[in-house]
Amino acid sequence: MAMRAATGFGVVLLATIVFAPLIPAAPAMLGAWCAGITLLVPGVRPRPTLPILVGAAIGVAVLLGNLAGTGPILLLVLSAAWALAMAFIGSLGSAIGSATTVCGVTFVLAASISEGNSWLLAAGAAVFGGVVQGAATLLPPWSRFRPERLGVAHAFRELAEYSRGITESLNASLPTKSLLDASTVIGERRRVPHVLREVTGQLYELRAALIAVGVARARLLDEDPMAARQTGRVLRESATALDRLAEYIVDQKGLPRDWEEDLAASIDAAPSDESGVMSTRHTVAGQEVRRLQRALQHTARLIERVVRGEPATTVVSRRIRVRSRFSEEFQTIRANLSPRSPAFQHAIRAAMVIAAATGAGLLWPGDHGFWLPLTAWIVLRPDFAATVGRGIERTLGTTAGVVVATALAFVVENRSLWAAATILVFAMLAYLVLPVSFFVFSAAVAGFAVFQLDFAAEANMSVALERGLATLLGGLVAIGLYWLLPTWQTRRLPELMADLIEAYRDYANLVLQFQARPLERDEKVLRDAVDEVRLRRSELNAATEQATIEPIGGPRPYSEDIRDLEAVLERAARSLIVMEGGVRRGDAAQLPGIDEFEDAIDAAYHRLAEWVRTGRAGPEIDLDGAVEELDVALGAGSPATRRRRRVLDWESDVLVDSLKDAGLIVAEWQR
Repeated sequence: MAMRAATGFGVVLLATIVFAPLIPAAPAMLGAWCAGITLLVPGVRPRPTLPILVGAAIGVAVLLGNLAGTGPILLLVLSAAWALAMAFIGSLGSAIGSATTVCGVTFVLAASISEGNSWLLAAGAAVFGGVVQGAATLLPPWSRFRPERLGVAHAFRELAEYSRGITESLNASLPTKSLLDASTVIGERRRVPHVLREVTGQLYELRAALIAVGVARARLLDEDPMAARQTGRVLRESATALDRLAEYIVDQKGLPRDWEEDLAASIDAAPSDESGVMSTRHTVAGQEVRRLQRALQHTARLIERVVRGEPATTVVSRRIRVRSRFSEEFQTIRANLSPRSPAFQHAIRAAMVIAAATGAGLLWPGDHGFWLPLTAWIVLRPDFAATVGRGIERTLGTTAGVVVATALAFVVENRSLWAAATILVFAMLAYLVLPVSFFVFSAAVAGFAVFQLDFAAEANMSVALERGLATLLGGLVAIGLYWLLPTWQTRRLPELMADLIEAYRDYANLVLQFQARPLERDEKVLRDAVDEVRLRRSELNAATEQATIEPIGGPRPYSEDIRDLEAVLERAARSLIVMEGGVRRGDAAQLPGIDEFEDAIDAAYHRLAEWVRTGRAGPEIDLDGAVEELDVALGAGSPATRRRRRVLDWESDVLVDSLKDAGLIVAEWQR
């Protein structure tokens, strides 16, 4: 995609040379370059719409920036307003975060890049750049559904890593993010082969089967270490098979006949449920191993269908799909229009920081004071980790880019073709290093901006020094004001953790209801509950990662406390996943005693969530009594429910112990 973006930028650069002065060079190149950034966002399928919208936003920035240049008061007001809008929009998604930053840079440079042209012509040139980049998304190589296949392959590899991990410990981190990403990418497509949708459902079946085999192996450790080692070998060979499946779906190769030869050998050596002389734990291990084998074989058949290239099918009409997408985006914006929203807080802070940097730029004694707000745009981010933790890196990168670009001006002075080549190099460098290095990306953005100010750039070391000092000061202003107006993720952790616990609560209720009455099982409702857990966990993990480096004290919990609690709740989730997998097609008999146990588990999750959210513990729930009553009820079940009763007997103890441990962790926070 970097080559497509660079190609689109090159086309715009060529057009500005061939059709000059009809297409102003600076705004057209800025529009194309900024729109090209949207093609490089990881996990986002390139569409023509987004680059065109970004080009239009750059055009609006050009108009507003020129209007702001008519007076200092208007400049301060429009700078703050534009920062408010761009910061709010940019903090809602990574797909446009970098693009909104460059929209801010464009606002600062608008008067310079429009010099000698009308405002409307300059804005139209920026839109033209975005349109060209939108067309670049349609360039070959055309590998249909490649992002979807890559997402599935990544999920397979994460499952493989998990399979290897649970041969050592059941505390290995559950694979969630890649499964969510694959489901999201495929779910967003209006037309996609139905088999790819089947594969996303199979990912969760594989995860449940792996967890069940891992649990069975752990139970065999004390009774029969040899059988446990044999079961562990099955998990390792399953990991190898998953890695192969990932390779085949990416390369679109057919599966060789011997793809599961080693896996089959390990399964043959694993505990068997057919002899009738082994213990219950051996029997269950054998059943779960065979279930995993069937899941892998079914997955392989699905992969073969993907490789053959089945035709795409339409899930919903385009009109409904577009309406749904706009509705979701509107709901996201409306949900964040609250003073408690991090996006709202960042927008207010950005408006104040950019206004302050713009005011400082107006008071700057030289001619390059605009580098203060320009650098503030590059440095400022929604969270402490990105603004302060990486802000120094961005500031130094921007300063270095300014100095290097000004030095290069000595080489390209009065050589338009050389200057054009230098601009192309800066643009390409920014595309290539965007996911890799903030320092180099900031340097490339600054160098690109220097040459946007003057196509041949100014070759003057005093200018380089002034730009460097203004850039450094602008970065320090952004970082310093963030310290005064921070958004601490640590303070959001209790609310986010409570939301995750409530999502676990809903999932636990569904699983236990399905165990009690299998015929009422609704796969869609269950998948929705799982999706909610994944989304809540993703939000919590992002906030926890950002909170790790925050220098903040005060009442607990801190990021490490949240991680401890999340690990215990994951253990409870594993037991629920095993219970869910215990209900299979054909199960119809109801189980008595589960409804009362479900009520106790529901109350325990609710108490834990409120305890985390408010810091106040409610009445304690008698989980030990609930599990004892469940054991008595399960002992009176029919032979048709023996397998499910066995799973519930084991996993209910794990679930209860995990919830009790979670309560102990939260109680420790209050001391």
